[in-house]
Amino acid sequence: MVGFTLIEKIIRKHTDAADEDIYPGNIVWINLDIVTARDYAGPQVIDLFQKHYPGSKTFDNNKIIFTPDCYPYGNDPKHVKDQEKIRVFAKEHDIQVTDLGSGIGSHLLFRRGFSKPGDIVIGADSHYNILGALGILGQGAGDVMLAFAFKTGKSWIKIPETVKVILEGKYTWPTTSKDLALYVLKQLHEYGITGKAIEFYGDVISELTIEDRVTLCSLITEASGMIGFVPTDEATTEYYKQLNIDIEVLTGDENANYASEFTINVDNLGLYVACPPHPHNVKPIEEVLGTPITSIILGSCTNGSASDIHEAARVLKGSQIKPEVRFGIVPATREDFVEINLNKDMTIILEAGGNFFGAGCSTCAKGQYGLTGGETAVTLTTGNRNTQGKIGPADVYLASPVVAAATAIEGKIAKPIIRDD
Repeated sequence: MVGFTLIEKIIRKHTDAADEDIYPGNIVWINLDIVTARDYAGPQVIDLFQKHYPGSKTFDNNKIIFTPDCYPYGNDPKHVKDQEKIRVFAKEHDIQVTDLGSGIGSHLLFRRGFSKPGDIVIGADSHYNILGALGILGQGAGDVMLAFAFKTGKSWIKIPETVKVILEGKYTWPTTSKDLALYVLKQLHEYGITGKAIEFYGDVISELTIEDRVTLCSLITEASGMIGFVPTDEATTEYYKQLNIDIEVLTGDENANYASEFTINVDNLGLYVACPPHPHNVKPIEEVLGTPITSIILGSCTNGSASDIHEAARVLKGSQIKPEVRFGIVPATREDFVEINLNKDMTIILEAGGNFFGAGCSTCAKGQYGLTGGETAVTLTTGNRNTQGKIGPADVYLASPVVAAATAIEGKIAKPIIRDD
């Protein structure tokens, strides 16, 4: 009997379909563990829910969360009204709101234990698949589907093929998980994973922190993949143990029917930068050293954690940011903000000339924190998108927090100085 891949096993647990219906290409209905909406699409979801299900209650108020994280603090009158609509609806239906300043919704799901390995969650966020880093099936969804899910607790899914990706080798600082993610993104984009799920294996995976794994999985969207999974292991178990949550160890079956198997050698990996106009246009940093940069943003669901900010502080300590460079930092969650205050990383960055914005999303789309570029101001960000027009009309580069910090010091794309501390 053929076994199941990780995504097939999760779907199997959440559907009434028979085992013989769990195969790539088939569409099945699934029962959802969590449904979320943010300030970007939440108001439209509410309008659709009230239009199509007038007077109805949601399927389970304890399984719905509003996470306003996209337009912090109502940066214009429209978004102020949108966020108010969310709060009014949430109060009427007794739904939790992780209100402004709490941070990015996808991060809050695992930081605060709302979701655990093996769950299926959907929200209006194309990077919800970062949750695969913890063995959670997270998917972005449109307004109509979210309104339907608010009412029924259900959604549909087309079961994808799964590619087993083995990462061989090791790397050392100043190479980080962002360099790993960019390099893997380039390889997978060339290999072809459109619409497919990925399972990551290899010794390097066991050495990655939860935040590192999130960075790796966050760029699957940019490779046109459906989701990247890191099977649950000791690190995942320990993470949830600290949240007092017991989890089930999940991995694909040994005899699972993988579409293909792909090995990527990451031994002695260097530093990488994604160049305009696409995230998969990844090049070794040596090819772009010296490119003038005047706008830098450290943040997003890809690299906005306290550990990411620590990497930047490690490079900036004792140095000064070029006066003409605007260096903005957007922590992913309130918890990350607290941590960088306690470990003094925030002070180091402020003294170096950096600026902090409230916790939340950053630089994926217009209207968010940190957009300091323009017609001529070239931006470097630790985010996941550099498509022209998303951040500004000028060129945008993607790189790691350590490269971002080194670039801030030099005013041009630069390698970080290797420190012993």
